[in-house]
Amino acid sequence: MKKVLAIILALILCFSLAACSSGDSGDTDTPDNTGDNTPDSTNEPSDEGGDSDDTVVCYSFGPMTGGAAWGQFERGFMTACEELGWEGHYLAPTADNNMSQLFNLHETAITNGADVMIPLVTDTDAMSDILDTAVEKGITMVGCCMGDPHFPGYIGTDPTNLGYTVAEALVQCMGDQEIHVVTMQTLLSTQSQVDQVDAFEEKLMELRPDATIVRREECNSSAQTAQDKLSAVCIANPETNALVSFDSYAGLGAATYVEAEGRQDDFCVIGIDDAAEILLAIKAGNMDATVAQMWYKMGYESVYLANDVREGKEIPEYTDSGTSIIMPEDVDAWAEEMGTDLSA
Repeated sequence: MKKVLAIILALILCFSLAACSSGDSGDTDTPDNTGDNTPDSTNEPSDEGGDSDDTVVCYSFGPMTGGAAWGQFERGFMTACEELGWEGHYLAPTADNNMSQLFNLHETAITNGADVMIPLVTDTDAMSDILDTAVEKGITMVGCCMGDPHFPGYIGTDPTNLGYTVAEALVQCMGDQEIHVVTMQTLLSTQSQVDQVDAFEEKLMELRPDATIVRREECNSSAQTAQDKLSAVCIANPETNALVSFDSYAGLGAATYVEAEGRQDDFCVIGIDDAAEILLAIKAGNMDATVAQMWYKMGYESVYLANDVREGKEIPEYTDSGTSIIMPEDVDAWAEEMGTDLSA
């Protein structure tokens, strides 16, 4: 009997020790570890991931980096992205006006996870598949310079209005003189500029039916090419006494030609855009006037139009960024208004 009682007491003691051991383990480990891990390993990483996911990634595109026009466009685009807290990227070919590279850059933006794109459509057929992919991926798109069925609207300079404005500027500067004018654009294959030149010729014939279009030329955004081509045209056609530009560098090249040949009194140059070097060429008397296309506004407002689309708002199918003729007497006031430094 004593042995049986001893065994029973031993078993009771073992169960009591086991229970105490189990209770101590739960009290010391579980509550403390749970409390320590929750804010460090769960909440903070989750918050950081949410911030990253909420950032809108926006891409815009141009045919070149910098320059009188596209440099202003990029600046306006980046300013608007910063205001909205978006991650902005401006992409351009390494070789100016390389359309194949430009198409590839649109594909790169899609691959990199763009939320918003401001496409630069230079060939609707060539870019159709690229834009199809963007639509399939739910990328918000607003066009720049040209419209396309893939996006709800675009912003740019109305080609007809621009052409008309350039013709009016030329007629104003030439007065009663005969007009034998060369037109020069970036590439003769750029459809938007073809439309601009067509409108220019139409309006010029209306205002001055006696005017002559000597040649249509291209300069591939090179001032030196523009100067060389204009010089060759003037040798072959000595009556040539004017050039109107549909590319910033065409006007600058023509201004250099005028300065080199001393033709300030008998040759008229109508530039385009309002970069400092263009305004300075007017002040120097080597360019007669320029037509500003508002490239900063184009880049800036394209972002806000895209934001409206993201918020479910309707936008106009076309937003005209506007044009303005800048004559010599307007240069200083224009530069001051736009914050352009003419001290160089």
